[in-house]
Amino acid sequence: MEKQPILGNKGGRQQPRTPVEAPDSLQSTSYTKILLALGEGEFAGELDGRRIFLDNTPLIGADGSPNFEGVKWEFRPGTPHQAYIPGMPAVENARTVSAELVNSWVTTVTNTQLSAVRLRLSWPQLQQQKENGDTVGYRIDYAIDLATDGGAFKEILKTAVDGKTTTKYERSHRVDLPAAYSGWQVRLRRLTPKQNSNRIADAMVVEAITEVIDAKLSYPETALLFIQFDAKQFRNIPQITCEPKMRIIRVPANYNPDSRRYYGSWDGTFKWAWSDNPAWVLYDLMINDRFSIGIRVKAENLTLAKWDLYTIAQYCDQMVSDGEGGEEPRFTCNVYIQSQEDAWVVLRDIAGIFRGMTFWANNNMNVLADMPRDRDYLFTGANVRDGKFTYASASEKTHYSTAMVSWSDPQNGYQDAIEPVFEHRLIRRYGIRQADITAIGCTRQSEAIRRGKWVLYTNEHDRTVTFTVGLEGRIPLPGYLIGISDNLLSGAGRSGRIQAVPRRYMLTLDRVPSAKSGDWLVVNLPSGKTGKDLITAINGQDVSVSSGGYAYSDLPEAGAVWSIESSYSVEHPFRVMGIKAGEDGVSFEITAVEHNPDKYALIDRNTRIDERPVATLPPSVQPAPKHVRIDSDTAINQGIITATLQITWDAADSAVAYDVEWRKDNGNWITAPRTTARRLEVPNVDEGRYEARVRAMNAAAISSLWTTTRDTLLERYTRPPSEPQSFQTTPLLFGIRLDWDFANPADILLKTEIGYNKSGEDDDTLQFADIAYPQRTHTLQGLTAGEKLYFRARLVDKSGHASAWTSLVSGHASNDTGWIVEASRDHFLDAETGRCLQEQLAEQARVDTRHKQSAAENAQAIEKLHDMLKDLQQRTR
Repeated sequence: MEKQPILGNKGGRQQPRTPVEAPDSLQSTSYTKILLALGEGEFAGELDGRRIFLDNTPLIGADGSPNFEGVKWEFRPGTPHQAYIPGMPAVENARTVSAELVNSWVTTVTNTQLSAVRLRLSWPQLQQQKENGDTVGYRIDYAIDLATDGGAFKEILKTAVDGKTTTKYERSHRVDLPAAYSGWQVRLRRLTPKQNSNRIADAMVVEAITEVIDAKLSYPETALLFIQFDAKQFRNIPQITCEPKMRIIRVPANYNPDSRRYYGSWDGTFKWAWSDNPAWVLYDLMINDRFSIGIRVKAENLTLAKWDLYTIAQYCDQMVSDGEGGEEPRFTCNVYIQSQEDAWVVLRDIAGIFRGMTFWANNNMNVLADMPRDRDYLFTGANVRDGKFTYASASEKTHYSTAMVSWSDPQNGYQDAIEPVFEHRLIRRYGIRQADITAIGCTRQSEAIRRGKWVLYTNEHDRTVTFTVGLEGRIPLPGYLIGISDNLLSGAGRSGRIQAVPRRYMLTLDRVPSAKSGDWLVVNLPSGKTGKDLITAINGQDVSVSSGGYAYSDLPEAGAVWSIESSYSVEHPFRVMGIKAGEDGVSFEITAVEHNPDKYALIDRNTRIDERPVATLPPSVQPAPKHVRIDSDTAINQGIITATLQITWDAADSAVAYDVEWRKDNGNWITAPRTTARRLEVPNVDEGRYEARVRAMNAAAISSLWTTTRDTLLERYTRPPSEPQSFQTTPLLFGIRLDWDFANPADILLKTEIGYNKSGEDDDTLQFADIAYPQRTHTLQGLTAGEKLYFRARLVDKSGHASAWTSLVSGHASNDTGWIVEASRDHFLDAETGRCLQEQLAEQARVDTRHKQSAAENAQAIEKLHDMLKDLQQRTR
């Protein structure tokens, strides 16, 4: 039987493809709903997504794109009849359905009292298997329609579920119901057809419908912000902040809050408008009967206060320099009261915004402000008991030369910022003496500076005076400006009482005054105010005054006190701080503090002339370093790669050194040695989250505030070394030599790992050798002749990082022994045994030659004999 060969090809070692199943991507979504009571209404509003923040990030970016997905919010300004916010809170009644949605599902709702219905849908599984066996997600589009009072359906929602889940996944949709007479029909439509295939799991179930009746709580007079967001976007409940225009308050009817202008005269009536003028904010707090003292203080008790506030409000609205080449109103009030406080304390703090004070006197609320004004009354030795003025000054410890003003910075989420204010002249006099000030309601850096200056310039003149008067003590009130003419300080003949008033413009004094024409005669008028007029002539005790534009507003009376004011001598101005009734019932003790009328120009316009310095002094308040940064670098230490923490910062003005501290994973701060550089390196740090802070120090050992970085994650060095280069094999007898090279020789390398197999497959490799760096060759012995192997190699550094494997390289052991004979021939043949062997071999060769010749001759003879036999056979035929 003839054998037929079977031909074919080897199938190889290719493995069948393993199907891949995608992870579940559908997860039930939890929404956070928060209703915030922002404050007592009514708010002016003007709230949008750019002014609502979650963890200091606005809902809407500057380019109009949303920063968060799926956020819903509603705002109510706090009117008495504002609309309610749906769903906060509600009464609900759930009805189970458990019907699979194949095409559409319709339900009728007849309860016209409902506010909304909520559909709860579920998908037991959602996935599909592809032709190659992979399991992936699937998408189902669906829509919700609503018909009212038997009308046509209108689509109110079109959405889809898209993803993969192997377990039950649910979601809900709220459908707000409009007003209806008979009811509604709700239809749910499946837009993606149901697939009848065992490869696709796409069952969609209507689990339940819930009838919702909102409580419809409108919270009248309370401004509300409702916000709803996906909880998975945040690790914790985020901080919710917003910047609405807040309360609408009472302002004068002739006032425009936007232009800050007053038109015409004011009739004392008010209108409602938004304003940040602190004077009208204070008035609104005093008269409000919902959350302030309005239930105790009536409008008739504020008759005097509102007219004083009208003057103060105009002073607040005056334009002053903003320090940047522009102008701004002198005082504004941007304060958010979030906790219950003593009413009087709140009123005092709000009045403090415009440097004011509030007090109750004569059954009226009174408000005064430290602002330019004329003297209210005059006191001399003539109307003071025993003519005695008692002076005192504060301790040097309470004389401030610098002020640290805390204010709310709108550029930093209204976090507290510190504004340093200092006066060189006071520093030279008192040294560094710091006053810490909280600027309530202040959101402007320039205003914070003005408040700091006011404290320094007011504190500089701290002389107090105490004296006792008679019934005249009822005239001045706390905050009034009084002039004091003390003959012990200004000289005799500078004050006294009026003896008579013979004519309108002539007064007879009780003594000959120390004055001359052109000086001023200051007197207390019957109205309770102080007036002055220009002296035109002096004749003994008779003094004539001008009948022109300087005339007194009232005719002076006999017995009133007078004082002389000239270019070289004026009354000392004091501000009344307290009035105490005497035990006799007819005397009053007045305490006043020295007043500096020149400070206002220094505060608002900064128009002052500094003395020429004779030395360069470091600043009293050291600026903090800016742009503190954290970075990392790697270094090689004894061949091991280590991470180095790098802290850098920008130079601060006047700084001569810096203090640096750092910490890991919110641990304790670690202080580094003080440095003059602007860089610090911390070697051998571990992986973790790091923070650093830096403060500057000047030559006077005055330190700045700390500047702190955000926490930064530093990770380990994980870059692997490059794979071996030029990896090749060389055959040896019964062995194989391996050779390779290094792309980037470095001390960080530890070894070369070599693996081999016999099949040539990557996943069948066994590691058999670790070759220490820098060796770049290795010989494998003990193989059989012609044995074939496959090799690959990789590098490992001293940190344990390994490079990629090289491609498999084949190699085989050699079976050529010629080189052995060649190598031993010369040495062996020179020996005696070798020579005998050569002779034997030569003799054997001669014998072999003769044998070959004999064989050839025999072959020829046989061939001739063969030919003779063939010839004989032919003849015999």
